[in-house]
Amino acid sequence: MKNKYFDTVVKKILKYKNKIIEIQKIKGIVQDILDTDYSEKKTYKMIYYLKNRWYIESLKKDIFFVKNPEKIYTENQLIDQFYRTILKKHCNDYLKSKWYIGGLKALELNISSFDISDEIIIVNIYKQSTEKVMGDKQVLFKIYESNNKKLFPIFYKHTKKVYIQEMPFTIANIELAILETLYNQSVVNKNYAEELIKKIIRKNAKHLNTKVWEDCIKNNKHHSAINKLYKITQTIDPTLAETIKTLIKKYSYFIG
Repeated sequence: MKNKYFDTVVKKILKYKNKIIEIQKIKGIVQDILDTDYSEKKTYKMIYYLKNRWYIESLKKDIFFVKNPEKIYTENQLIDQFYRTILKKHCNDYLKSKWYIGGLKALELNISSFDISDEIIIVNIYKQSTEKVMGDKQVLFKIYESNNKKLFPIFYKHTKKVYIQEMPFTIANIELAILETLYNQSVVNKNYAEELIKKIIRKNAKHLNTKVWEDCIKNNKHHSAINKLYKITQTIDPTLAETIKTLIKKYSYFIG
């Protein structure tokens, strides 16, 4: 490829320095410069040269970071800077409806813990899968149903917005996040998650809205989670435990 083309592409690309650029934008830039000499093969060759000379760095498939070629970034630095932007874009691109962050990450965000997790649960109405967001960070898309009824509209009522790096994200409120955390327990995070829930209950028991838990189990979901929550609260807040016991008797059933 002629150096004059490469130098011109670099000049155009560097207008996006310190920003994310998608492959379609790069293709458009290359096509404008090469004009009738353009081909897909030449675009990918150009991308190879741009990466090889450190003008762009791949963040994930078809998404790149435009950078100063003299500056080196670690993977952790790139994840910290761009993970949330890419997560939001990934969800908005592939989900046809509203979505929210659920489970343990939502629980952490409710108490202002903004660390990036290895896994994050995204509750939605269309997609159930596990996918890569960036690096080794995974997103678990979850659909909640009961008797062939999608429960997303019911659960979505119990969400709120938080801002992370000035971007709005919808998350499960603290009551819903508690149930989802107990429902989606992993072996790795089980003890940590339960200790976090105990800490939240000790601090906020009087302010928790038990109507959220009632709404979930009335719609035939999270029965095992409400039972786990009952066992947890017995030792740290007997009054809340009695309220949960009443909910289980009325809308659910005791397990074990």
